Amino acid sequence: MAIFRRKTKVPDDPRPAIAQFWAWWSEHRDDVIAAFDEKRSDDLIELLRPPVAAIDPSLNWELSPSSAKAFMLVVSSGGKAELRGLAERWVLAAPDDPDVEFAPVRRADPALFDSVVMKVDDYDIDLRELVAGTRVDPQRSRLDVVIHHPLFPLLDKEHRLSVAFHGLDAALGEDEAERWIGEVEVSADPPMDAIAVSMLGTVVDQLRPSDDVWALLRGSGRKGPIVALVRRPLDRVERPLADTHVAIVLDYSPGPDGMPPQEGLLDDAERLVERVITELGGEGPQVVHVGRVTGEGKIIVHLYVDGLEIDPAPVGAVLQQWTHGTAAVQSRPDPGWKAVAPLLR
Repeated sequence: MAIFRRKTKVPDDPRPAIAQFWAWWSEHRDDVIAAFDEKRSDDLIELLRPPVAAIDPSLNWELSPSSAKAFMLVVSSGGKAELRGLAERWVLAAPDDPDVEFAPVRRADPALFDSVVMKVDDYDIDLRELVAGTRVDPQRSRLDVVIHHPLFPLLDKEHRLSVAFHGLDAALGEDEAERWIGEVEVSADPPMDAIAVSMLGTVVDQLRPSDDVWALLRGSGRKGPIVALVRRPLDRVERPLADTHVAIVLDYSPGPDGMPPQEGLLDDAERLVERVITELGGEGPQVVHVGRVTGEGKIIVHLYVDGLEIDPAPVGAVLQQWTHGTAAVQSRPDPGWKAVAPLLR
């Protein structure tokens, strides 16, 4: 038996607000370009802040250099995972503007280390002097960093972190920093074996695998062992449109330890999941298979889909092919991927 449940309130469709932004842009782009050319920063704020906030007040925006056009308009999530998909939808709806480039994230710009001096608490923070101690966490495919600047002893922690994340974004870009950087600490003392923050891209390149792998994780539940098979590497920023969690719950008659007693049962589950993914349109930017968790008489398969474009309800018909017990599909909006956060650590 297949059951479909949707318990969480569906968020408002952002596409009308995005369309209104681009309608505003078609009327006011010349005003924005003129204010940029004339370096009228107050006018730029007055022009751009309201239409961006109308999409979502928590979105960030900035104008940045562009190698191809006059400048780049960046509207980003500002590190908020739940808004990353919204920024992506904004840029996908953008027109082809001959003068302005559009981006949903701040991109890496190593040249900033040679040109930018941040003003923080009346101190001039030269980005070239940022250094980092690094430690690779192979289990999570993350790089933990301790960042130092000679002027950090004069700054409080909040301002140190602001400078550190500015440097990480310049070195890696917003998405890459979110994807590869794990724990970030800031230190008044220089870490041992530190490297320039501008060189972190070289270190991150060494973490990139050539292909996806599947990691086997083991733990204990209330009634016995739990085994998880999880795709690595995987992160929310790699699938910005996949904002809806779809859980396929497959029951089975457990053995004494709660695990499947029959040989081939997990193979049957894998074949069923392949049919589910095909029903959803196939794996890609709008459909991603995160992994599965087995134990205590259940196999829970975790998928994420583009909730605006893909309806998981028809999956119920596919689940009727499960012969080892009951089967259900559960769906809820989860743009921050909180449902699978323990599997991605």
